[in-house]
Amino acid sequence: MNSGTDAERIRHYAAQADFQLTDKVKGLAFLNNLRKEGFVKELQGDGDFRSPECIELLKESDIVCTNPPFSLFRDFIATITEHKKSFLVIGNGNAITYKEIFPLLKEDKMWMGYFPFGSTFWFELPQDTENYEKIIDGKKVYHMPACWFTNLPNRKRNEELRLSRKYNTESFPKYDNYDAIEVGNIVDIPVDYDGVMGVPVSFLSKYNPKQFEILGQTGVIDPEYICIEYKGGRPYINGKRMYSRLLIRKKG
Repeated sequence: MNSGTDAERIRHYAAQADFQLTDKVKGLAFLNNLRKEGFVKELQGDGDFRSPECIELLKESDIVCTNPPFSLFRDFIATITEHKKSFLVIGNGNAITYKEIFPLLKEDKMWMGYFPFGSTFWFELPQDTENYEKIIDGKKVYHMPACWFTNLPNRKRNEELRLSRKYNTESFPKYDNYDAIEVGNIVDIPVDYDGVMGVPVSFLSKYNPKQFEILGQTGVIDPEYICIEYKGGRPYINGKRMYSRLLIRKKG
């Protein structure tokens, strides 16, 4: 919402699109009432968030809350961060590995929301589609590992991860090609180890910047954030290629 009049604060915009609402009848009735009351502004263009028309609307906004096209997620985040907007958006969970997205997570300019990495979002498909995963309540749907990305403060971000495991060399072997230990499960992060650890990328859903520091990510991304520079950027243990990992260290 912006800080103008009531009409400006409540303003909604509608492009010529197919709104897939849970209850289309109620949703469209609500939209029509807003239109009659002058709270709906029909866009002149196609609604592309990069268009000058939408950029002007973005400038008026204080908070962006939406589900952007996953294929344009990089561009969308770049646009709203360029304009220094607070946001709460849904994205593909794999976006955390993007070279345009990971630096924002590492530098605490963006973090996970209340539905973190690994959450399942079900998307309704047109009834005439032939490619769908299952039918729920008569609707064709598919699911995707999606999550909320945000730069808004929330209590979950300040929750401390409770640690109880003790470090030992057998349970936490070191990588062949990087000076860090392998921690296969987040709950197993040792309480008494202060060095670098490789943890699953799902750690981001538990990340508290006061408790941990993110050093980088294995795999091929922006060279500034690659910690392992050979063998494809993946860690190895006894010659065996391991999964992609975040590299972290405890603070304090």
